[in-house]
Amino acid sequence: MAAPRSLPPLPGGGGSGARPAPASSGTLSIHYQGEVFSVNKDRFIIGRGKQSSDLTIKDPNVSRQHAMIEFSNGQYYIVDMGSTNGVEYNGQRVQRRAISNGDIFKVCDHELRFSFA
Repeated sequence: MAAPRSLPPLPGGGGSGARPAPASSGTLSIHYQGEVFSVNKDRFIIGRGKQSSDLTIKDPNVSRQHAMIEFSNGQYYIVDMGSTNGVEYNGQRVQRRAISNGDIFKVCDHELRFSFA
């Protein structure tokens, strides 16, 4: 019986078996209440304040500057800016978390869905 053939290694594979970093290439978009907001800067602010926020959420429970989307070392992160009511991911409060395609974060009762285009 012949030995099984092995496939050639994938380009750039290195054979370590390490998983690739979360996809963060392309433009990050936030889907909120039927609208799409492009994250077009390294520090994108989400909050209640009209003048101080790039995405304004009209809710008294949302802090003036509630959360920030930060681009650092090739990855987008959501960062709680010391808000009273926090940012949640899968029911857990988070201070800073990397954003992956399809992630849903909650700012108070408001769901924000993230996607890369």
